[in-house]
Amino acid sequence: MKLVMHLIPSIVHLTLLTWMPTALAKGNHQKFHRKEGFVHPGILSLQEDLDRMKYGVGNQTDPWYSASLNMSGDPLASSSYKLRGPFTTVTRNNTGGSPGTTELSHDAVASLLNALMYYITGEVVHAEKSIEIFNDWANTLKLINGTDAQLVAALAGTQFVNAAEIIRYTYSGWAQPDISTFEDMILNIFYPPASRTTPTAVDPHPFQANWGTSGETAIVAFGVFLNNRTMYKEGLKLYKTYECANINTINLFGQNCESGRDQTHVQLGLGNMAELCQTAHNQGDYSYWDLLSKRLMTGYEYTAEYNLGNEVEYDANFYRCGANLLGGPWANISAIDRGEFRPIHQIAYSYYVQVQGLEMPWAEKVLKQLHIEANDNYNNMADSACYGTLRFSRVAGDAWARK
Repeated sequence: MKLVMHLIPSIVHLTLLTWMPTALAKGNHQKFHRKEGFVHPGILSLQEDLDRMKYGVGNQTDPWYSASLNMSGDPLASSSYKLRGPFTTVTRNNTGGSPGTTELSHDAVASLLNALMYYITGEVVHAEKSIEIFNDWANTLKLINGTDAQLVAALAGTQFVNAAEIIRYTYSGWAQPDISTFEDMILNIFYPPASRTTPTAVDPHPFQANWGTSGETAIVAFGVFLNNRTMYKEGLKLYKTYECANINTINLFGQNCESGRDQTHVQLGLGNMAELCQTAHNQGDYSYWDLLSKRLMTGYEYTAEYNLGNEVEYDANFYRCGANLLGGPWANISAIDRGEFRPIHQIAYSYYVQVQGLEMPWAEKVLKQLHIEANDNYNNMADSACYGTLRFSRVAGDAWARK
């Protein structure tokens, strides 16, 4: 029977947390695993987050139930999904062809959606589909290259390890030799381009703005999956200190260093930062969401306000590294892609509002407009943490419900 949620969301939320049973999926015999000091599963979804989704869907409780119905209709969430790869080489270039990039990105997201479907429904065919994707790519891919290799390695790689983290720790059917082969692929093929900060002839301007935040997010996620604390700390340090891709790329009133370029790149950077903060928080590093007096929340609110059609303050002297390579610096805030919302808002709203009890009125308006945060209809597949309403909502009711 569907629960009544709208009148007393805080009580329903408390009930969910108090009465939610641990979903003992195949191979999952404890609430969480810990290895090398890491909590598993523990990139974007802890065990309790997976259990919240499963319980909400099983009891037809929104927002999880409606959001899961939305996701289940995505072809990438189907257990009969037909792989687009694998390839031995994946190339992403800023001009010309990028063979393998689209295929890798779709397959990585499909592995994640099937992992979520497995945990929610308990249908083993979804877990086996994820494993098929993991194994086929891990046994085939040898190189990620091109001028924009950093982006595809970081973005698709982050999707892959989020999926693999769920399967590895909630399903016993992924063989250890195959897990090791997948780990080798992440370490030796995805990590090097995702983490590169030194210029090369092919890529003379690495790790700037959204490239850097994509890389930082990937490094942290890879570190958790690989149980590599040095790698994990590397990503967190870069987020705090790397000049061209740190939290200071949002100014005091929330303007992003790419606000003059276009709105989708701004949102890509914000989403990257939120994913890093969520992963760090899940591993017990609680300060990242709150750096510089919650500067990330300020950035979200500024960008949401502008993209909802309002005028905002703009500083033409605040811009990204390498702005001259992209037509900048920019005299005015950009209207390019204005009003096209990436699936990045639920993850931040859920932390700042549903957990901390703060106010994000402009992000709330975005979520009301979207109703359910689903996949990305505007940008490259694998750019953002899609289906945020299902994955990150903490309070029963609507996606924008408050604590």
